[in-house]
Amino acid sequence: MMEKFFYPKSVAVIGASHEERKIGHVVFKNLLEKFKGKVYPINPKTEPILGQKVYPSVLDVEEEIDLAIITVNALIVPKVLEECGKKGIKNVVIISSGFSETGSLEGKKAEEKIKEIAKTYGIRIIGPNTIGIFNSENGLDATFFLEKDVRKPSKGNVSLFSQSGTVGILSLDILTKEAIGIAKLVSYGNAADINESDLIEYFSQDEKTKVIAGFIESVRNGKKFLEVLKKNKKPIVLLKGGKTSFGARATSSHTSSLAGDYKVYSNIFKQFNVIEAETWDDLIDYLKILSIGKKANGKRLAIITNAGGFGVLASDFAYKIGLELPEPSEKLKEELKKYLPFYASVRNPIDITADADVERYKNVLKVVDESKEFDLLLVIILIQTPMLDEKLFEVLNEIKKPFAVCMNGSKADEIRKKIDKSIPIYDSPERAVKALKILTELKS
Repeated sequence: MMEKFFYPKSVAVIGASHEERKIGHVVFKNLLEKFKGKVYPINPKTEPILGQKVYPSVLDVEEEIDLAIITVNALIVPKVLEECGKKGIKNVVIISSGFSETGSLEGKKAEEKIKEIAKTYGIRIIGPNTIGIFNSENGLDATFFLEKDVRKPSKGNVSLFSQSGTVGILSLDILTKEAIGIAKLVSYGNAADINESDLIEYFSQDEKTKVIAGFIESVRNGKKFLEVLKKNKKPIVLLKGGKTSFGARATSSHTSSLAGDYKVYSNIFKQFNVIEAETWDDLIDYLKILSIGKKANGKRLAIITNAGGFGVLASDFAYKIGLELPEPSEKLKEELKKYLPFYASVRNPIDITADADVERYKNVLKVVDESKEFDLLLVIILIQTPMLDEKLFEVLNEIKKPFAVCMNGSKADEIRKKIDKSIPIYDSPERAVKALKILTELKS
């Protein structure tokens, strides 16, 4: 049943609009431009939309429809959902808001009504109150944001689900900026039917998904949540909203969910090897390094830097969060000295000094990478020195061990536009170290 949400052969947009600024118009436009299957615009006003024939109802479409995207007013949703049932459509995304998230009795009753209809016809629902779904593989962009307003990522191995539409769509934008590819995105809103447990279960079995990520405010079915976490074998990163009484209050006001006791969630995450992101920045940072697919065999970190101060900051933070910073053996030190000036430091951090060129980085990185004395590498680059340019990143691509790069500034921003996007680059030593630490916490 879940498969047709992401791999339909045909999609109906119920509420496809003639007005460019309406949600139904944007969803239809996105699908028409990118989706590889058939798209049917549904609107009682049957004038063509974007040159396409419009149908007054899904019941007027002769062909089979695998997926319906509903964008109409909440008051009309029960009627069009029933038509979906009569048409035999089993997968429906309800973008429309105005249900239980309003906190009103009318909204709650309306949501119960669509649940009853769905049960009668055997329909699975994502939503209501969602920004839609996205699948990079087949161009299924059923969101109501245009490419000019929100950057959409290329194909990748990360699948993301979000109870919040804002977190979901902005994650798409930022992941694109950070060159992190996406397999699938789901904003599931009020979770009247399909919830976080269903999505974790699906992504854990989806061959295109190697890393699972999610933003949750609450859990609808605690027992199933524990079951799917126990069965999951893939890296999973969760960001929990509503950790405090203030956040919990905000949660209940926009998705109608109850946040629950954060301590319980925290203990569950630890028990089932869930990587918890404390902040949204953490979520993005962790996905950046996890999507590359390398695992660490231990906690021994080598820091290679041409910037002494950042090396110190990285060392302090690495020690603080439990990474090890062993000093190289005498044998390894002697090997390093072959490629370094006498004033360089061969301790840890290995300070190759500010006059380091690409060749010096290459030689030192090769020695450390081939050594059995370290499990992780942090490469700090003061890229602003005249000796360095984007050629250094060809060297970084040859590193076998898990690694992260710390580099920032305007020159760094320009270089990042030109280089291999699979290199995990962070703008502070602390963020880079924190991301590397995550690799030591993965299941074996």
